[in-house]
Amino acid sequence: MSDDSSANQDIDALSLDEALAAHSDDGRIVDVEEPTQQVVLFRLGNQRFALPGSAVQEILGRDQEVYYVPGLPASTEGVIHLRGAIESVIRLQPLLGLPAPSAAQGMILLVKGAGLRSGVRIDHLDDVCAMPQSAFKDAPDTLPEALHPFVAALLHENDARDATALLDADALMAAYRAGQG
Repeated sequence: MSDDSSANQDIDALSLDEALAAHSDDGRIVDVEEPTQQVVLFRLGNQRFALPGSAVQEILGRDQEVYYVPGLPASTEGVIHLRGAIESVIRLQPLLGLPAPSAAQGMILLVKGAGLRSGVRIDHLDDVCAMPQSAFKDAPDTLPEALHPFVAALLHENDARDATALLDADALMAAYRAGQG
């Protein structure tokens, strides 16, 4: 047998551990963890949305009493008394061009954006989690026109058809301040 065929037999006879050890680069483990962004996932009706975790200061329960104030815009549900402060509670549906909710039964997210802090009524809280940056994609031009100014990105979780709109808290609060909705 030639030297080449005996070398091939030696390589074929190596165990997996031996082969890996022969090709390892000094045994260091490299951490390649992808950066993540904290998000609050929720629903308005049957549509899924998210807000950056940095914009949501607190999640208030369904039992938080909201006081109606006459003469406020359609996007304002009322006000709440929260530890000595009065905060408005807004509904996103008028701003986003969505159908009005049948009743105010969901939780309230205390959101800060554009120098304004307000409660935001949601229908259902889905999750608070960290999502990898690769899950965020640019918002397509095919979004409904009313959503364009408010959607910062689309969040694609397990299935590409199952996308969640990541809302821009600054744009929402600026529009609310300007009286839109």
